[in-house]
Amino acid sequence: MNVAVTVKQVPAVDALLLGPTRRLRRDGIALEMSAYCRRAVAKGVELAHATGGRCTVLSLGPPSASDILREALACGADDAVLLSDPVFAGSDTLVTARALAALVVREGPFDLVLVGRASLDAETGQVGPQLAELLGLPFACAVRELEVLAGERSARLRCEQDDGGCEMAVELPAVLAVAERLCRPAKADAALWSAISPARVRRVAAGELGAAGPWGAQASPTVVTALTQSTGARSGLVVPGTVAEQVRHALAVLEARGALAAEPAERATVSVPGRPRAARAATEGPVRAPDVPSFGTDSTGSGGDGNGGDVGARSAVLVAVLVEPGRTGAAQELLGAASRLVHATTGHVVAVVAEPPALDLLAASGADEVLYLSGASATCAAPAEEDVAAGFSRWAAEHSPEVVLAPATCWGREVASRSAVRLAAGLVGDALGLELVDGRLCCTKPACGSSQLATVTVRSAVQMATVRPGVLAAPAPRTAPDEVPVTMLPLVPAGRVAVSSRWCDDDLEALVRAPVVVGVGAAVSPDDYDEVRLLAAALGGELGATRKVTDNGWLPRSRQIGITGRSIAPRLYVAVGTSGKLNHLVGVRGAGTVLAVNADPGAPVLAGCDVGIVGDWHEVVRALLEQLGAASGR
Repeated sequence: MNVAVTVKQVPAVDALLLGPTRRLRRDGIALEMSAYCRRAVAKGVELAHATGGRCTVLSLGPPSASDILREALACGADDAVLLSDPVFAGSDTLVTARALAALVVREGPFDLVLVGRASLDAETGQVGPQLAELLGLPFACAVRELEVLAGERSARLRCEQDDGGCEMAVELPAVLAVAERLCRPAKADAALWSAISPARVRRVAAGELGAAGPWGAQASPTVVTALTQSTGARSGLVVPGTVAEQVRHALAVLEARGALAAEPAERATVSVPGRPRAARAATEGPVRAPDVPSFGTDSTGSGGDGNGGDVGARSAVLVAVLVEPGRTGAAQELLGAASRLVHATTGHVVAVVAEPPALDLLAASGADEVLYLSGASATCAAPAEEDVAAGFSRWAAEHSPEVVLAPATCWGREVASRSAVRLAAGLVGDALGLELVDGRLCCTKPACGSSQLATVTVRSAVQMATVRPGVLAAPAPRTAPDEVPVTMLPLVPAGRVAVSSRWCDDDLEALVRAPVVVGVGAAVSPDDYDEVRLLAAALGGELGATRKVTDNGWLPRSRQIGITGRSIAPRLYVAVGTSGKLNHLVGVRGAGTVLAVNADPGAPVLAGCDVGIVGDWHEVVRALLEQLGAASGR
């Protein structure tokens, strides 16, 4: 079996930062292979060598990326190719995927292409499914178990999903994005990989690809137009004294900071605007898209809260919302945001569904029309993502929606990424806010491990974004007296992915919506979680975890907080028994206040919190419960 593995060089986690050019800073800082890519290399080497094949590792990057390819060779890869040329500078995910697809074709054929689930610098998870679409291959995300059935030219997979998982069979060749827990990462110390001759890394320039481009920032349909720091430094305040004295002081600090509330915070809601009097119907066919500036123009915009930008000069806007089966909450948020984007125009919102639609709910949430993609192979009550993307793209090519929104979930990322390839559309991943500015979609999103917020402007005719479930204000239902029309579009299943089972083990939006999160580390035994849950309940919050906890299966992966897990912004985050490694703390940079509990006065978490308590966590949690109870009884 011949396996291709794509890898990316990124700055070390503590050095992630966008520079003045709004691109990753690389000069003078430590660079390394992205963590997910290390798993892909390890599995690619294992599969190739077990079957008598070869593992070829590919990367797109500057000359310095040769180092990670030499490390991959030191870990057992047979060949390494670096696609490097100044013309690629500033490429977004779509242009990156196009370049990598051309490189895969040039170096192939391959029986399997492995990619990391996401890169730690951008975390969009878009390049994998875009690469699959460009290569015309099936795709699977977050593969945790992989068995290749060589005689059948297929693979049996067990995949992680946002709040559960699935088992499936996939035809080969295919593109598979590997999960963190698939295998041990490929790592070689500097002395070992430095002994690998740089000549073993073959260099390929843009002109050797056999594809015309264009490449780089000029060809990219998305551009970063603004940067802000997301949070400031924590004070790391730890006062001496007994546990009881420290707890009293900590609670006083939390009270003064507004981190404690008499009642649990209610999630903000917004009204869904009434249906327009003369809505632009999707069935009327295409209209002229807004004027698209040259991709060389660095237009500016600012992120927003989904309430719309300069709508006075806008013509009718058609917004399509991709509705994931079974995710009612995310659908309501996106439809509400779409309705606010087209408010005050004769715009139109189309809900795109792949299961029998709940018309009253969709209409009340902001849909003016429903497009029902029917006829896809219903495996475990859900059609294949590639079938949904193909059907939606056919409709979009005819009706020219200006904006397309999808949930930032495994499902939403694949459907949106494949659709973006088909429509040559700019796609912003993991948006936190949406705004239309002079007809351009501007999105705010976390960047560089959530240490910064970037405003990304989309410059293509069709403008796309995925939005994290739970981050937009919940919509208050609107009155929808008129019947919502439904258009049915039959799909033709590709039949290359067969899901045999799905399961859900958590609420995807629990941590995002919680006003308080209590995070447990490996120092807390799962036998003691009930005690920590009492503290979370007393504070009106939810239980989160570090990677080691979810790796051990003690809590669902959807509860993992950190750079390879969830980024959250509760009013209060309480870290119990966590060491406080940067990989974890970047996930709570958006928290209003951080309280840390650790028995080791030198633990990093105590330097990364607002207020800390040094002591055995059992004793501290009991004292917190006692004093919180006494306070509530006053």
